[in-house]
Amino acid sequence: MIILNLLISIIKLFGGLALLIYGMSVLSINLKKIAGGRLEKILMSATDNIFKGLFTGIVITVITQSSSATTIIVVGLVNAEILRLKNAIPIIMGANIGTTITSQILRLTNLDSSSLIALFTPSSLAPIMLIIVLLIIEISKKKKAKDIGQMFLGVGLLFTGMIIMVDVASGFSELPVLKDILTTLSNPILGVIAGAIITAIVQSSSATVGILQALSTTGIMTYASTIPIILGQNIGTCVTSILSSIGGAKNAKRAAAVHLYFNLIGTVIFLIAIYSYQFLVGFPFWEESIDMGSIANFHTLFNVVSTIILLPFAGWLEKLTIITIRDKKDNTENEEDGDYYSVLNLLDERVANVPNIAILNSSNVIEKMGELSEKNFRKSMDLLNKFEMKKFDKIEERENATNKLEENVTSFLIKISDLELSDEENMKVTSLLKIESEFEKIGDYAFEFAEIVEHIYDKDINFSDEAYKDLEDVYKITEDTILNSINLFKDNN
Repeated sequence: MIILNLLISIIKLFGGLALLIYGMSVLSINLKKIAGGRLEKILMSATDNIFKGLFTGIVITVITQSSSATTIIVVGLVNAEILRLKNAIPIIMGANIGTTITSQILRLTNLDSSSLIALFTPSSLAPIMLIIVLLIIEISKKKKAKDIGQMFLGVGLLFTGMIIMVDVASGFSELPVLKDILTTLSNPILGVIAGAIITAIVQSSSATVGILQALSTTGIMTYASTIPIILGQNIGTCVTSILSSIGGAKNAKRAAAVHLYFNLIGTVIFLIAIYSYQFLVGFPFWEESIDMGSIANFHTLFNVVSTIILLPFAGWLEKLTIITIRDKKDNTENEEDGDYYSVLNLLDERVANVPNIAILNSSNVIEKMGELSEKNFRKSMDLLNKFEMKKFDKIEERENATNKLEENVTSFLIKISDLELSDEENMKVTSLLKIESEFEKIGDYAFEFAEIVEHIYDKDINFSDEAYKDLEDVYKITEDTILNSINLFKDNN
């Protein structure tokens, strides 16, 4: 019977955790909708000013409710060459500070329920939020208002999940097994490893801190057992960005590595500082119970202090990633051929959910398609002057590259069209789908022309001077039209 009750309690605890994570997700999605395209513009405006980058990271993470989500977007922007690695570093540092807001919100659960402030605790706010959601959804017909209502729903679900976790955790105080585990985790190395593993599994440092805050209400969590876990969860949260960088360009992997190095170095610094002081002097509260507020404060303190220490060394972090993730020189690869496909890095899944950036990246790929098609048209005409099989093979390579780009950009644009886009964004996506189809057709016709030239060469057919001049006139008119089309597309005219 005891085992059954324990199993039910564990299921309820994870149910509360699932509700908390889902609430964070709903809140994040609708904050992005309310922000509109400003989220992307904020990210893309990050410049060499490290403090602006730091602030950008904080703001974006508060909106996305996840440092991992921010870092994944940053990795995608670096991979697409929209953001330089150097500029990405302060944004990643800011993301670590921004993620601490969730633990500060969750600490409200532990406020004194006997005072007037009880009206602003999650146990009171959760039902209030849900009532507001119901009223907005029933009364308002405007999409913006419904997005605001969904945002309140996210907050309500987040608070409800935390309330369930706290309620369930209160029954764990008498479990000897839990006490033994926490005693073991007082070992800093084991505690850090446990925090990293739990966060890697849950995929959210905020959720891990939420679990610790819920368990702290039992009174069995001490500073000694909690601090190493908090340090470890900052390392575990890097797993998401590392996984997202797989298959990306070198700088994308370096951006993910910056996230890992930052948290790893910060953890080592804190471990040395805290345990040196504990060994030499000793914290008087070390074995005392830790509460929700103290967990939130230490989580914030760690990320803020780590940023203050490491921000001046952002350049060194960049050099460290370049040293550990080196560029591979491949002399066998044709540089020009490689350039055909390098533009595909722009069609990055990590930015597929960020409409403005995804549309901009798609435009750049389509522009490359136009340039390849125009080059093939020009080279096909050159082939008529003097046929060489080597030149024909290069035309065929560019045609294959154009087809590959068309296939990928079409798939990417269809994914974008499934998002909740503004009318302007919808029109842009529709326009891009039509234009990339036209550029691909130009490429097809150019290659067909090259095949006709090959046939003429094989059959040893010659044009008269007058016929060749007529053909040249048609070529020049067509060439001008193609170039004008590409330039108008580039200028968004």
